[in-house]
Amino acid sequence: MDQVKRRMASAVAVMMALTGPVTAQGVGTPPEIHQGEALTDLMATVRVKPLVQIVATEGARHGRSLESTFFPGRGGASWDKTVARIQTPERLEQMVGDNLVTTLAPEEARDASAFFASGLGQRIIERELIARRAMLQPSVETNAKQAAHVLQAQPTPRTILIGSLIEALDLVDNNVASGLNANLAFYRGLSEGGVIRDDLVEDDMVGMVVGQQANIREAAELWLLSYLMLAYAPLTDDDLQGYLDFVRTPAGQGYGAAMAQSFSEVFASTSYELGLAAAVFMTQQDA
Repeated sequence: MDQVKRRMASAVAVMMALTGPVTAQGVGTPPEIHQGEALTDLMATVRVKPLVQIVATEGARHGRSLESTFFPGRGGASWDKTVARIQTPERLEQMVGDNLVTTLAPEEARDASAFFASGLGQRIIERELIARRAMLQPSVETNAKQAAHVLQAQPTPRTILIGSLIEALDLVDNNVASGLNANLAFYRGLSEGGVIRDDLVEDDMVGMVVGQQANIREAAELWLLSYLMLAYAPLTDDDLQGYLDFVRTPAGQGYGAAMAQSFSEVFASTSYELGLAAAVFMTQQDA
């Protein structure tokens, strides 16, 4: 079991999602059918479907990489198929929608739809998708992170403006929390799969996760800056100020919080399932 602990301690999965402070849904919410219509419009406007396809690709890549750490050379096509099932884009999209229903008020959904349906809103969505898809290529991600690393030491006016966006949505803290929760969910999956049995109790798993916090924060800070600098490169400072103004409204805060919580739930759920599935392969190896 010490070997399992070492493997777990070395497997740090940083899950990135744009996040923000959680807001409660207002009193007097219209019937669910109206809420559903507002959310359907919003999900189409902000193009959740192509975003989820990218997130599923990222998740599948991470899932396949677990084989080399936990059961090297023993997963093969069977593990790839398991990961693909867990990271099915249509399934993740449904999970996001189900979570949004409980976290975003209809009026916030309508106001967010109005902003993102504008010319500026659509440019923002398009650029975020282009950058996120581009960063699936290791060379693009490496170059973006190298540029961001320099900007962290020598910030420019554009860096400061994007930093204000990151701060307004509390992206770093929320990404750290999402990553920690996803890691803990993965460990719980391993535990409930019977791999670590009584050797690792809940407090041990929490302690291991908390020990990853500094690394996850550092990775989150660098990833967010590299991603957003790449995404918003063609936008003007006035464009970004307009976006920041929206982000600071109740609708902007509500939208950011709801999307954050929804994707965080997706990451935690899929991480738990990956842990549970990995336990099966590890048990077969150790049998």
